[in-house]
Amino acid sequence: MSSPSKPAQPRLWPLATVMATGVFATTFVQLQCLGNLPFYSLLMNRMGLDSVQAAAFINLSMLPWSFKAIAGLLVDGFPLMGSRRRGYLLLSACTAAGMWVLMGFASRDLNLLLGLTIAMNVAIVFGSTTSGGLLVEAGQRFGVSGRLSSLRVMAQNLGAGIGVPLGGWLAGRALGVTSAVAVAPLLCMFFATWFFLREPAAAPRDPAFWRSLWAQIKNVLRWEMALAAVVMFFIQAVPTFRSTAFYDYQTKSLHFSDKLIGLIGFAGYGAALLSSVVYAWVCRKLALRLSLYGTFVLTAASALPYLAYSASPLRATVIEVIGQFLLYLAYLPLFDLAVRSTPKGSEALGYSLLISIWNIGLLVGCQTGPMLYEHVFAKKMSSLLWLNAGITIAGIFLVIFLPKTVVDQREGG
Repeated sequence: MSSPSKPAQPRLWPLATVMATGVFATTFVQLQCLGNLPFYSLLMNRMGLDSVQAAAFINLSMLPWSFKAIAGLLVDGFPLMGSRRRGYLLLSACTAAGMWVLMGFASRDLNLLLGLTIAMNVAIVFGSTTSGGLLVEAGQRFGVSGRLSSLRVMAQNLGAGIGVPLGGWLAGRALGVTSAVAVAPLLCMFFATWFFLREPAAAPRDPAFWRSLWAQIKNVLRWEMALAAVVMFFIQAVPTFRSTAFYDYQTKSLHFSDKLIGLIGFAGYGAALLSSVVYAWVCRKLALRLSLYGTFVLTAASALPYLAYSASPLRATVIEVIGQFLLYLAYLPLFDLAVRSTPKGSEALGYSLLISIWNIGLLVGCQTGPMLYEHVFAKKMSSLLWLNAGITIAGIFLVIFLPKTVVDQREGG
């Protein structure tokens, strides 16, 4: 008599494929990637906003990223269309595509455009959050958190690396053209999820999750999570030059065109892709704590080459390559920390909570940077660069307080 067949065990590569495709698409279509230069040009050149006002528009549109934890709560505890992950990814792709199409018809109404960009970001926040949940599940199940974090950042940098230069080429054209381009990767996300992600046909809602909501939140807000959140918030909240301030500096002080800025960005994100390959090797050789000390050193160091930034396109490109490589090599241990600090059973919630803290810090840094650049430093970029590097390196002591159980082992150790 033949034994009953066992249910198929999940495999790594389909989960990794869907996760990476989701990260790529939800990165590519952001206002900070494909929409970066078209929106900067629209807001600052055609609508006449200064760098602080443009930063306020971008930050308001990106505000949903600060509430990823709410999306994580829903994704972990409220199955959609009979699935825990699949339904959210499919709906995210369709909704974000629809919002981008509507944005293409609203480029003359600032308030309507802001509302649509916020709605679009809400949609891709759910896609990004669900992709993060898949990453944590696979990373913990297969013991490859560092390598999957590298894959995540590689997909993110690939999305930005293609989106930013393409946005430079699209800047100045009708926003509807950018909208049409944004739909393509969202369709890829939809079909990758449709064909590769398999979940139980009727995953039930978990009433116990809602009945014990406070217990679930307390489980997520554990000490390890709180310490990781402090580190991730600090490094992003430092006033940054990587914002509308730098676009103002490039276009008005150095007279760079949007196309040239896009090409320089393409070179930088190409170097950032290399950083993912490097960390995939480093995470198996060094304990995470050592890598996190490197995070603060390298993040501070990534700002210093820009002191030599000039109107020479070649020099600007070389500096961008060095700066982006150092920056993303510095960031990778933080994403590894987020995976390791997230409790099992709340993968999307825990990971998205940490990324929400990361994004709140980013909003702080991207708003204070232009404010200091415009009103304190009188558009002197070198002052902002020194401030950024100095505050960043001062935060290195935070690594001391991270728990041994989370950061004192290398991957596979």
